[in-house]
Amino acid sequence: MTTCRFATIRLLSVVIITMSAVAAAVAVAGDSPVAGSGGPRPPGAPRLRWVQGPSGQLRVEDGGSGGVPVVFVHGLAGDRAVWAAQLAHLRGSRRAVALDLHGMGESAPSAAADYSIGSFAGDVAAVVEGLRLGRVVLVGHSMGGHVIAAVAAAHPAMVAGLLFDDPAGDLSRFPRKEIEEQWLAKMEPGTYDAFMASWFGGMLSAASPQVREQVMASVKRTPRAVVAATARGIASNEPIPAIAGFPGPMLTIVTPENETPGSLQKLVPRLPVKVIAGTSHWIMMDKPDEFNAAMDGFLAGVK
Repeated sequence: MTTCRFATIRLLSVVIITMSAVAAAVAVAGDSPVAGSGGPRPPGAPRLRWVQGPSGQLRVEDGGSGGVPVVFVHGLAGDRAVWAAQLAHLRGSRRAVALDLHGMGESAPSAAADYSIGSFAGDVAAVVEGLRLGRVVLVGHSMGGHVIAAVAAAHPAMVAGLLFDDPAGDLSRFPRKEIEEQWLAKMEPGTYDAFMASWFGGMLSAASPQVREQVMASVKRTPRAVVAATARGIASNEPIPAIAGFPGPMLTIVTPENETPGSLQKLVPRLPVKVIAGTSHWIMMDKPDEFNAAMDGFLAGVK
């Protein structure tokens, strides 16, 4: 009887350990070195991971150690690669993470076709929790600015600071008919390619050839249906209450073109702003040194 009982307890222990290992693998799986980082990997070396998000598997690049971790969020039709210069810059002194939002980059699309700002905020929260990052600074480019604000509103204890990189304004304040006719309707199959080439081409007019090529390649890789659904999510999102209600440190870094009545810093007067001229909408790619210097100054004040 004693032998039988011991065997049963041992079996249960094995099952519990196995289930714990499986659960951990589901939350964070696919750990592999970032390309170009072959050989023995020192602690904090960049690595690619899969993290389970609410909408599916999310591709995440994680590296560095120390300090308050920083999580980078790309914009519409983007991917984690837009933050390469910032990740390399920070990882000598702190942990820095970038993810592909669902439906973009290498991350899985949403089975429910949910590309709302709230759904993307769920991606970010899943990465922070899955990697056990604790309190983090969130950095969001363009649409990513809406996403990080939504994370801060939904998970205030998770967010130590918000840094906006040329964020999208509050489109919910524009007449809906105007948004539909001049933007959303042009993302239908018959007009999509020409519209995206014109729209993104305009935003990239001051970009370097390398930045232009990288951004447009990402746009072409992102499915039209994902871009169109995401655009509708941006147009219906109201970011101002989340930003105005955030009690921690914030900064928005913008181009001169983003100094309009609908810009976030105009709608939230206490949001500090730094203007960087002579660059495209992708400030962090065109002028990484200037952007990184501003980022360093901001991070120095975040505890």
